[in-house]
Amino acid sequence: MKKAKHLLPFYILLTLLTISCTTIPFFWDGTFFSTLSVYFYENGMNGYIAPLPIDTGGFPLYSSYLTFAWKLFGKTLTVSHLAILPFIFGIVLEFYKLAKRFLNEKTIFFALILLVIEPVFITQSILMGYDILIAYFFLLSLNLLYEKKQLLFSIALILLCLISIRGIMLASAIFTIDLVRERKIDLKLIRKYIPAVFILFTWFVYHKTETGWYLFSPTRENNAEQLSGAGMFIRQFIYILWKTIDLGRITLWIILVSCGFYFLKKDRSNKTKELLQLIFIPLVAMSFFMLLIRNPIGHKYFLVVFILLNIGVCYLLEQIDNRKKRTVLYCLISISLIGGNFITYPQRYGNAWDSSLKILPYFKLENEMTLFILQNNIADKQIGTQFPLSSKLKNSHLSDSSYQFRDIENKPINNFQYFLYSNIINTNRINDLNKITEQWIVVKRMRSGTIELTLFQNPDF
Repeated sequence: MKKAKHLLPFYILLTLLTISCTTIPFFWDGTFFSTLSVYFYENGMNGYIAPLPIDTGGFPLYSSYLTFAWKLFGKTLTVSHLAILPFIFGIVLEFYKLAKRFLNEKTIFFALILLVIEPVFITQSILMGYDILIAYFFLLSLNLLYEKKQLLFSIALILLCLISIRGIMLASAIFTIDLVRERKIDLKLIRKYIPAVFILFTWFVYHKTETGWYLFSPTRENNAEQLSGAGMFIRQFIYILWKTIDLGRITLWIILVSCGFYFLKKDRSNKTKELLQLIFIPLVAMSFFMLLIRNPIGHKYFLVVFILLNIGVCYLLEQIDNRKKRTVLYCLISISLIGGNFITYPQRYGNAWDSSLKILPYFKLENEMTLFILQNNIADKQIGTQFPLSSKLKNSHLSDSSYQFRDIENKPINNFQYFLYSNIINTNRINDLNKITEQWIVVKRMRSGTIELTLFQNPDF
């Protein structure tokens, strides 16, 4: 009854939120997975092997799940959003079970509030992000490890590893947590991980047999998958530091560091030590792998760390005897996280468009701009733009249209009659964008919140 009392309001809130967002299309990395799902839906599962341009080398668990959902209920955005809802519920449940090991009943309720106002969690939830699945299977695996349910733990760990490479990184973090708790490596510890290792090994061998390569595609995002040099290593470290404290989360880290080490020696139950380990082991594990390659680092990569951080901070606040101080800190954290959604940096820096609620106005503007372009009979091949505006409507909106703005990639800007600009564009061609905004003719401009969407015409045409 207590569990239902705590969780029911949050289930209702997240259900209403999901229903209200069923028109939001796949966005950012989500279009990559929806593209694969559309391919499977139209061509069959093909042995779970994707075409080379969209093959990550990992098992396509998320895309396969979406495909099966579409086969059962129809290929629509509504079905896609509702298909993610069970995993959102699962995160709430597993979060509650984990928090219950450390927090009293009153604090758990506030911890659940922190969860639903966590910018990455709530934004990824409404964007159908596959990081929701990663977070769910991580929390499920962690709880099953605590509960000593070996068979279910092994299954959950297998599913975590099959989601993506980041799932494998987090599986290594769970192994490290287990090792730290047991303080020794023996057969009893290792055998829990053998099924996941065997399944992964089998998949990689099968994939190699079918495609000729293992983990890194010979064509897809080649530059991002290269090993980082010394300069990039330092840059990646700075990005990790920034992404983890960004979006108002710096308040939680200050509390964790200042109170964590203060209570570490005073806490005879060792819960402070255990929580610090739960937070920092996944953070270090993820950071270690990310430092090695040039792949751009996103806020959502650390969703699991942010979830654990909420529990850790709530536990430390419990240790403060002064009720007024606790209340002030609770309010400060809440304001900080909610306000973090609207922090905006210059375009050349990452703005967490797929990890903060400031992205919401974009989708209405996008629909209005697309309608304007279609009404004025402007051909898609005449319009250049950049990711994520360059996604096919067929894959992002699941429409029957093959309409797609052209990605300028390394092409000269002047080849295009029009350019569709937005400040959410992921670009390294700042000089070209400056030239367009300063010299090209504005055909249509729309603004809402911090989002801008403008159609420019090339004056040479």
